[in-house]
Amino acid sequence: MSDNFQRPQRLIWPDLPMPTARIASLVYVLLIIYASIFPFNFNVEVGASILDWVIAPIPRYITSFDVFTNILGYIPLGFLTVFAVYPRLKAYRALLFALLLGGLLSGSLESLQTWLSTRIPSNVDWWANMGGATLGALLAIPMDPKWLSGSGFQHRRIEWFGMRTSGLILLMVFPFAQIYPQTAWLAMGDWGSLWSPQVPWKSNLNFATLEIASTMVAWLAAGTCMAVTMRTRAPRIRILMILLVLTIILKALFSGMQFGVDKSFTWLTPAAIWGMIFATLLLIATLQLSHRWLNVVAILSLGCMVFLMNFFPKNPYYIVTIQEWRQGRLIHFNYLMAWLAWLWPIGAGLSLLRGIKQGLKQTLKQSF
Repeated sequence: MSDNFQRPQRLIWPDLPMPTARIASLVYVLLIIYASIFPFNFNVEVGASILDWVIAPIPRYITSFDVFTNILGYIPLGFLTVFAVYPRLKAYRALLFALLLGGLLSGSLESLQTWLSTRIPSNVDWWANMGGATLGALLAIPMDPKWLSGSGFQHRRIEWFGMRTSGLILLMVFPFAQIYPQTAWLAMGDWGSLWSPQVPWKSNLNFATLEIASTMVAWLAAGTCMAVTMRTRAPRIRILMILLVLTIILKALFSGMQFGVDKSFTWLTPAAIWGMIFATLLLIATLQLSHRWLNVVAILSLGCMVFLMNFFPKNPYYIVTIQEWRQGRLIHFNYLMAWLAWLWPIGAGLSLLRGIKQGLKQTLKQSF
């Protein structure tokens, strides 16, 4: 072997902090606080000490729903915390920090629940939250440094979305906007409860046909609005299909928590399935169009979805679902999820207008 031979050196990713993870961790902490102590109607004259829950006996009846919900709610916190503290804290130090953060946050909120008439503080909930934070941290720690430092995410974001972060935000919010019940599967923008529009069509409609059409238009609108923000080199079809599968899983999970495991897929009616299938085929074909025509399809389908949601009669199944939802277990998340479903079409519309504006500027520069 020649003396000039040199072994190839392994590429070492720089240990850089990830500001996005820190922002996401802060936002998630605020969501946990909102979910834990809403509606903030504190009453300090309840006659109980703020730390009585610590030494209280274990409740006689412990439901699997409560334990599962508390574990599931703190898994993202532990996961995001490992990213937020990297590279200052790694491995077991990051695990310890996530455990302490989860314990302090959960303990503080359990103590505040002492003064809420609608909440019951419990040491079982505290242990479940600690377990969720620990599990989330254990899922993140083994990840490669290029992902923990954000280099991998940043590379994929620029490669797929360029500098348009609006598409990435729409992509991340979309599954959560489907949790709150809507007239049709994947549909959003039902503002009828805010301004009570006059419905010109009466109840002599085939609601199955209307649900198929609404689902088709909704998925076509969502898919094209998000695809327009992606670069041509991005695997748009693969991203949207993965997003659809994740949305179905999340919807089934929350439906099972809300109405019971046996009703996890009651929302996925035959009409919704056929509408989703037809819309997927149409979306795949539409993505072959030029960027200009894709913008046109996105605007038309988004407007059509909002029109169907607000100016057609409500499906009787939807009305029954809303009545059960308001009395359900996730009552403290109802308004938050409803706002996501209301605001997503507005955000998509603003993103489309911004993209069209940028496209016009580039066209004018090229012409001159």
